[in-house]
Amino acid sequence: MALSVEFKKSRKTVEWDDRFDSILELADEHGIEVDSECMQGFCGTCKTALLEGEVDMETTDGLEDEDQNMILPCVAVPTADIVIDA
Repeated sequence: MALSVEFKKSRKTVEWDDRFDSILELADEHGIEVDSECMQGFCGTCKTALLEGEVDMETTDGLEDEDQNMILPCVAVPTADIVIDA
């Protein structure tokens, strides 16, 4: 079963493809802009609200304790259908 990734602000929904290493790569491929810098989950520049669903993240170093329901798209992959605020 294919997973869907909905980019709420961009009004785009795309199917997750395992050839991508992260949600950020998927967004870039589909012309969806997400601010980013380090691409390793440390700086927090790409921090985005996860509105629905679940993801796995390689690291959460770029998140603060108060960042409830936030993900780092540069190191996140969906484990279910998701909706993010991007």
